[in-house]
Amino acid sequence: MQGYEDVTLYKLTPERERELVDKQIECNFIWTNKEGHGIGVIMNYVARDGSIWLTATRQRARIKALQRDPRASVVISSMGT
Repeated sequence: MQGYEDVTLYKLTPERERELVDKQIECNFIWTNKEGHGIGVIMNYVARDGSIWLTATRQRARIKALQRDPRASVVISSMGT
């Protein structure tokens, strides 16, 4: 591999990951629509006991989308820490 293709060098240790999750309060929550396209929204979260908690009402499109396909991603940036 050349240049920046090997990103395994940038992996967080479990301790650094926990620190990041505990210090930040905002994430990008990503799910897929009916066509399989990724949709993301910036949300505040609460981290407790190894889980990340988000809120949403049943009327939100993401709830129906997650019921249809429960695969989702959470992206937490270290910006500002």
